[in-house]
Amino acid sequence: MRQLETGRISSFQYMCILLIIRMTDTTITFPFMTGHESPTDAWIGAVIGTVASLIILELIVRFSLNFPGMTAVQFSQAILGKFFGSIVAFLIIGFWIFDAAVTARAMGGAVVTAFMPETPVLVFIAMTVFLSAQTARHGIEITGRWSEMVAVGIILSAITFVLPFQAMDFQNFLPILPYGLGPHLKRAATIIAVFLRLSVLGMIIPYIHNKKEILRYTRYAVLVSGTMLIAQCVALVAVFGARATHSAVPSLQLVRQISIGEFFERIEIIPVIVWFLNAGVNIATYIWASSLGLAQLFNLNWFQPLAYPVGALTVLLSMLLFRNHVEQVEYFIRIQPVFVPLLVLGVFALLYACHTLSKLGLKKPRIQEDPMALEAEPDENL
Repeated sequence: MRQLETGRISSFQYMCILLIIRMTDTTITFPFMTGHESPTDAWIGAVIGTVASLIILELIVRFSLNFPGMTAVQFSQAILGKFFGSIVAFLIIGFWIFDAAVTARAMGGAVVTAFMPETPVLVFIAMTVFLSAQTARHGIEITGRWSEMVAVGIILSAITFVLPFQAMDFQNFLPILPYGLGPHLKRAATIIAVFLRLSVLGMIIPYIHNKKEILRYTRYAVLVSGTMLIAQCVALVAVFGARATHSAVPSLQLVRQISIGEFFERIEIIPVIVWFLNAGVNIATYIWASSLGLAQLFNLNWFQPLAYPVGALTVLLSMLLFRNHVEQVEYFIRIQPVFVPLLVLGVFALLYACHTLSKLGLKKPRIQEDPMALEAEPDENL
């Protein structure tokens, strides 16, 4: 059977893909801050969530590296067998398609809410998903190159955190821990759930040139995105105080506060461009991983024809998932922190447990005795 994916990406491109996937929700809706019970010291929960996510993703990457040349779909079947491995692979692929739909809806909803309330959200979703599916059809190499260029947008986003310095009041960070650590541990689960979207790395790892650098660049992606998350928390609280928890599109509200002299202001176009580019890379990666995974499940010779059907399913789900913005926020705050860790961590815990049991010899294959060897053994009774 021919190799389904022939493209290869560098470790830096791999890091850019992970960084963009992680930063997509932060640059659009930033659910971590929405309705936060203790906004003055929200950065504490961000630190806790980032550190926990670093440990979890380190374990996932180390486990994936035990199966060189195999994707998450393939080593699921290798560990659990064809039938149960296929069920687990379907769950993972379904999650990637679902998450692509959530991303598309968040991006489209943010544009409609902030700029074009009269335009149907379907217009922005369909346009972004179509371009993403077209990119996914050309393989991971094209997505990797695209991610390098989009990473520039992330740098621009980081600059916007410090530009509204004239509106910042650092008294907004007081008091510290007025409600204890409880609210921060709860919000840390939101961050961990978003970081677990990077489980798609199980499909990307076999197509990275230098396998020795994978762990290091995974850490870079987590630490850089975590640092930007903390910086955005600090900037939002410094500018808006307790009101930082009430904005539907906080990154846009932050940019609107930028005013340097009388010429550098009204630069809302920057976050909008970043939204589209980040969401495009994010969705393209999920469509590629889902299409490739389905092709491997059904032993197809090509994964490219599946990109458009997966994209169409993504658009359909994005329109059916949420009736309005309130339901979307409810998902990010209450459902996602429980649903995503249960699914992703449950799958990898199952795979790790079964793999460990097989290594311990609890599932030893039956060894057939060689009849010729038995005939050659001398009879001790003679």
